[in-house]
This record gives sequence, C-alpha cells and structure tokens, in this order.
Amino acid sequence: MKNFNQNAVSARTSETNRIIKIFHLAQTVGQILILLICATLGFVNRNLFNQSQKLAISLSLIFVCLQFSLLQTESEQPKRWQLINHYIETIAICYTLPISLSLLTKLLNYYHLINGTFWMLLVTFYSLIMYIPMAKLALSRVNNNWGRILLLMFVVYDVRVVSKIAGTLRYNKVLHQINNSGLSGIPVLIIITVLVMTSWKIQKPHFLYSRNDSILFSSLITLLLAGVLFLIALSPLAKVDNIADTLSYYFDQINLGIIGSAIRTGIAEEWLMRFLVIALLAQIFQSSKYRIYLIVLFDGLLFGFWHITNIAYQTPLTTLRQMFEVSGAGLVLAAIYLYTHSLLLNMTYHGLYDFILFLQAGIGEYGNPVKSAVQPTMMDWQGTILRVTIYAAIALVIIWTKRRQEVIAKNLAQM
Repeated sequence: MKNFNQNAVSARTSETNRIIKIFHLAQTVGQILILLICATLGFVNRNLFNQSQKLAISLSLIFVCLQFSLLQTESEQPKRWQLINHYIETIAICYTLPISLSLLTKLLNYYHLINGTFWMLLVTFYSLIMYIPMAKLALSRVNNNWGRILLLMFVVYDVRVVSKIAGTLRYNKVLHQINNSGLSGIPVLIIITVLVMTSWKIQKPHFLYSRNDSILFSSLITLLLAGVLFLIALSPLAKVDNIADTLSYYFDQINLGIIGSAIRTGIAEEWLMRFLVIALLAQIFQSSKYRIYLIVLFDGLLFGFWHITNIAYQTPLTTLRQMFEVSGAGLVLAAIYLYTHSLLLNMTYHGLYDFILFLQAGIGEYGNPVKSAVQPTMMDWQGTILRVTIYAAIALVIIWTKRRQEVIAKNLAQM
C-alpha cells in the first residue's frame, strides 16, 4: 500500500512537471515572437524604441534562448555546470519576462490596439502565474543556501513588476496605485515560496505567537513595539504649535499608494527577510555553537544591504546611513521573530512603521518615493549610531538568557 501511494505521488509530480514544462515552452516561444516582432518593427520605424529599449531587445533574445535548458530532464546527481545554470535561468526569466511584456504593451498602445485598463487587468492576473516555471524548474533546484538567499533577494528586489510592464500606459487609477505600490506582487512572492518550500525543506509560516514562549515576555515585546510606533508618530507633532492642523495634513496625505506601499513592505519584506531568510540561515548555521547570534546578525546585515536599492531616489551617503540603521532594526526584528515565531507581529509592526514614515517623508500618489538630495549631517550620523547601539542591545536582551534560547531553539525546529 505504501509503495502504491509513493508511485501515485511520483506520477502526479511527473505530470505536474510535464504541464509546467509545456507552459514554460509556450511562454519562451511567446517571448521570442514578441522580441522578433519588436526588432522588426523597430527596424522599420527607427523612432519606435529608444536606445536602451533596443539594447534590451537584443539582450533579451540571448537570455530567452538560454531558458530552453529548463526543458531538459535533470539527473539525480546533476553536474556542477547544471547547478550553476539554475542561477542563470532564474535571473534570465526574471529579466526577460517583464521586458517582453512591457515591449508588447508599448507596441499595442502605440498602434492603439488595447484598452489600457483591460490590458493591465490581464497582465496583473497573468503575473500571478508567469514565474511558476522559473520557481519550479530553476529556483527550487538551487541547492546552496547562500545562493538561495541571494536569488530570493534578487527575485523580490522589486515585486512591483506590473508597474514596470505598464510603462507610461494610462489606465484605471485604482489599479495603477495597486500595481505601483506593489500590492499585486505579494501573491506572486507567496506562490513562488509555495513552489520551493518542499525542496528547500522550509516549513509552513507561523503567524501567531509561539506556544513555547513566555506570554508575559511576548506581551512586553508587543508593548515595546506599540510604544515605538506611538513615539515615532508623535515626534513631529511636538515641534508644531497647532497639532490639529498637522494631524489634518497627515490625514490629507493618506492615499492608496501610501497604504499599498506600507502593506507591501510589511508583508513582502517580512516574508522574505524573516520567514524565508531566517529559515535558510537556520540551515546554514545548523551545527554552530553560536547559531542564534549568527542568524540574528546575518539577517540584520542582509536586511540592511537589501536597502541599497534606495540609492535610486536618494544620495549615496543617505542610503549608506539608512542601510546601517536598517541593519540595526533588522537585528531586533530577527530576534523578535525567533522568540515569538509570530510572522504576523513582525508584518504588522513593519507595515505600520513604514506607513508612519511614508506619511512624514512623503510618497507619491502612486506609491513612488519622493526623490531627495538631502545629505545627512554629523548629528544625523551620531543619532544613527546611538539608535543602532540601542537596537543591538534590545536584540541581545531578547536572545540572551538560557531560557529564551531554549524557546528559540524549539521555534527554529519548526522553521
């Protein structure tokens, strides 16, 4: 009976992989056709695409051809070049799919062949499934945990993939705000995760408080987070005479772009950096005596490094300072997740924290950050160093004692 069940599971897996390969083949051929049409029309009409788009067409044709390797049946003991190829395949698909769809969107819009809103609805729903072959046939086969972490950070680098596809296309304002803020990318991230979890030996996410922890200490942590949010929200109000007008200004600032961006950062970043990265770091440092400390340290550093992408809309020094401070905050968030094992707590705090900052710092109506040329002062750096020191101390308090480390060890066994 047991062998029969195993054979049935194996048959279902083979059939699923066959269907995914057919989908991947169709998607790859579709990309080639789109790129060839764009290249032909671009040759006829030299003003249709700019230089960067022409370069993207040429590079994409090369990268798309590399994706046919995913159709091969991989042996149980793949060669080294095949393992390296999975990195290339993952990056290639993440690069070419949005470009192909954005070029197709530009063409259809240029020749007035689409209704913007209807087309972007189709693209938004298609984005939910377009990375399935990449996740199942390439990403899930990567067997190095550091490689997995780096690829995940690349894949999730910007979950606002649909906004890239839209380009300058005008369509429904609400859908535009949802896509630009990254809300539509959250289910994409979750689907990718589901497809790689089994092969990566990652257990299901845990959203509520762990049964292993102390209710009192977890309550203190929750109160601490609530207090931090309260202080951050009140700090600008202490500098003004008319609090009512300032509150009114804040409420006037609220829009779907800000709300969506806060939800996206809260869910997507915590899903990536706490749920996935910590689970992989736990495997990397499985046999280390300082396992818990190393997990917290590297999760914080990776969280800070991931914010290097913010250099696109702020100065290098401001970005460096932000990376340093975010690394400190990442230490606390990692320690809290390890002890409470509550992904929901981290997501809620992170989302509300960014929501308050977005209201204070300003963010576009469509979830686009406001560019800034402000340079950090010496006082800014001193404040950052002080806060990072406090963050590190709080993280140590959470993971320091033997009793708390026993709780964390039990939680790690469930990650």
